[in-house]
Amino acid sequence: MTNKRIERVGVIGAGVMGSGIAAHLASAGVDVLLVDIVPRDAPAAVGELDAAFDHVRVRRNAIAAGAVKKMRKQKPSPFQKTADLRRISVGNLDDDLADLGSCDWIVEAVIERLDIKQSVFAKLDAVRGDHTIVSSNTSGIPLASMVEGRSDAFRSHFLVTHFFNPVRYMKLLEIVPGNDTAPAVTAKMHSFCERDLGKGVVYAKDTINFIANRIGVHGMMKALQVWLTDGYRIDEIDTIMGPAMGRPSSAIFKTADVVGLDTFGHVAKNCYDNLADDEERDVFVLPEPVAKLIEAGATGRKAGAGFYKKVGRDILVFDAASGDYVAREKLRTESLGQAKKTADVAKRIAGVVAADDRVGQFAWKVTSASLVYAANRMGEIADDVVSIDRGVRWGFNWDLGPFEIWDAIGVQNVADRLTAEGRAVPKLVSDMLAAGKTSFYAGKPGAKTGLNAELQPEALPALPGIHLSDVLANDGNIIASNKGAQLLNLGDGVACLRFTTKSNSLDGDIVQMGTEALELISTGDYDALVIGNDGKNFSVGANLMFIGGLIQAGKWKELEAAVNTFQQFTHALKYSSRPVVSAPHGMTLGGGCEVAIHSSRMQAAAETYMGLVEVGVGLIPGAGGTKEMTVRAAQAIPGGVKTDVVPFLQKSFETMALAKVATGAGQMAEMGFLRDVDSWSIDSDARIGDAKRVALQLVANNYRAPDAPVLNLPGADGIAAFDMALNAFKWSAMASEHDCILGHQIARVLCGGEKGGKVTEQQLLDIEREGFLHLCGLEKTQARIMHMLKTGKPLRN
Repeated sequence: MTNKRIERVGVIGAGVMGSGIAAHLASAGVDVLLVDIVPRDAPAAVGELDAAFDHVRVRRNAIAAGAVKKMRKQKPSPFQKTADLRRISVGNLDDDLADLGSCDWIVEAVIERLDIKQSVFAKLDAVRGDHTIVSSNTSGIPLASMVEGRSDAFRSHFLVTHFFNPVRYMKLLEIVPGNDTAPAVTAKMHSFCERDLGKGVVYAKDTINFIANRIGVHGMMKALQVWLTDGYRIDEIDTIMGPAMGRPSSAIFKTADVVGLDTFGHVAKNCYDNLADDEERDVFVLPEPVAKLIEAGATGRKAGAGFYKKVGRDILVFDAASGDYVAREKLRTESLGQAKKTADVAKRIAGVVAADDRVGQFAWKVTSASLVYAANRMGEIADDVVSIDRGVRWGFNWDLGPFEIWDAIGVQNVADRLTAEGRAVPKLVSDMLAAGKTSFYAGKPGAKTGLNAELQPEALPALPGIHLSDVLANDGNIIASNKGAQLLNLGDGVACLRFTTKSNSLDGDIVQMGTEALELISTGDYDALVIGNDGKNFSVGANLMFIGGLIQAGKWKELEAAVNTFQQFTHALKYSSRPVVSAPHGMTLGGGCEVAIHSSRMQAAAETYMGLVEVGVGLIPGAGGTKEMTVRAAQAIPGGVKTDVVPFLQKSFETMALAKVATGAGQMAEMGFLRDVDSWSIDSDARIGDAKRVALQLVANNYRAPDAPVLNLPGADGIAAFDMALNAFKWSAMASEHDCILGHQIARVLCGGEKGGKVTEQQLLDIEREGFLHLCGLEKTQARIMHMLKTGKPLRN
């Protein structure tokens, strides 16, 4: 085994999974050779000197090339940015076998048939380089069967790497080493997939469907069973088993629609066919109504219908009793209302399953079945609780894994309730309680242990990066705090500004704590500042209720002072004498975006969704965002070049006037949010640690604040050009009158006001603030604000 870096990967199979793996590798900066079989109607191969060579190659590579073409149009994109496509070359399994053999890693993602996989591996065994690692993306075929007849060298370099779909967005990667897999190969793949691909790696045993699908699909199948036996509605179940139970909003049936009912059914059938000794085997039998949906082609979102069906603007839901689609119904109960108010997910789940109503009964019946099943699988599919919990969390997007849920409800409580219902308590749990152990996990974050199959505590496998829950476990790391933010000590002279408001919305408390943080680093108490948090999103924007309240109360001076304070805060971030590194993730909208783009450097998570979306509430970016996009556009003109600046301002205008949102770090760069000096972390969990590293590098390089620019902007002529374009949109019914008013105010900032010419940043901030306050006084802006506060949706008026 060599230490050669993985720089080129071959992917065999250009279907959904193979294409997704190839796209993710390309986005991570890895060169990819994507191959599939030669189409049946393709001509025979010819030599390179043959005049028809290029034409023949195109025909023989058509399957892989077609997959790349399809990915180019796919929404959401499997790539970070369009340019990533250039890292993928295409070929076929016959003509490019030798080229495949020279790759550093070859991942097989062909159809789930043992004979076909064995045939592929036989070919690879003859051509692979001494260093080449080979893996299979299978989720159901035993590893031992796939390597039968292969050489010792092949077997020592072979393992299973099971990605989840869609590959770009799903964190889980299950690694299954074989009995002959060299430990160095396993370690190398773990390191590469975790560090370079941003995956959460879990080690599984060579069992059917490994960890996540075994537990997750069992839970979904149990939900289908109760759906039919107890007379629940599909939309009712998805409401119960969504965020109220620490699950994604897609819950059960929407998730199945996204995955595909046929795919879901295949995984369930694989369990039933191959798990003859599983005590829950019958749960994996596909219910008749679901089998009929699949037979009718209603396989989910890809088919336009599954458990849900969109008809016009309405989304209907499948009704098993009638066999037809019916209108959805809202489910409101006291238990769900209480769950919505409970931020702590462990307490929320415990509360829902304890509820003595229809919601609680379903939640307990399905959840307890999953808890029992997971406990009975310990030692069979994995050797410790953390592997099972991380597998289910990362593979099915649960907030808590099954053993974490055992602890949340209380192990003894669950055991007592099972006994009272005449159900068997898992032996693992009985033995655990008999030994005086009442929880699967113990200790504080950063020093937590979890039980293994022998009921012995083990330190949790470390994850990359800095986790703020670990930092917060030591009270001494809290430098200062108020109602909206905390200032934390990350060590090595680096502080961290952490938002703690609801949805991390920006308010006066955050600005106050941020100002205090800047003072702290300016005096030398700390060397640098990271701005990051551990919420679902970095920040969804400014506190709109606060702004709306000031408008309704007619407190215009207070509103102007608040806007000015926010502007001066972001300005201070940009011109801090010591480095400030923002670490945005998830939704980073409005004011959240403005904070991030004013930092000395940005270390964004790959899945950051950034935009200046204030026009949705009838405003323009008012905390320096419009100003900063103007500066970036104007500075894109090379020094000494005299040219019309309006075309350079056009992209910034469209970004703000159309409320465009970048869907990932790649698009952030394309839209001007992420500069060449900024970077991004493919693993979101590593972003704060990466941001700290960047901050320390800046300190080591004797960081200095940038010089304040003086821009040459077009003034009234530029504003007129933008107004003309806005009127064209209005005349074609693509923009409302109020949209044009908003666009005009954006144009005023971009063009340096009517006067234009030499303009400073402070002058741009004054124009921005003036436009923001003017819009606040307009009836239609106020209507947009109130509508957003009431419904959570933008109003077009």
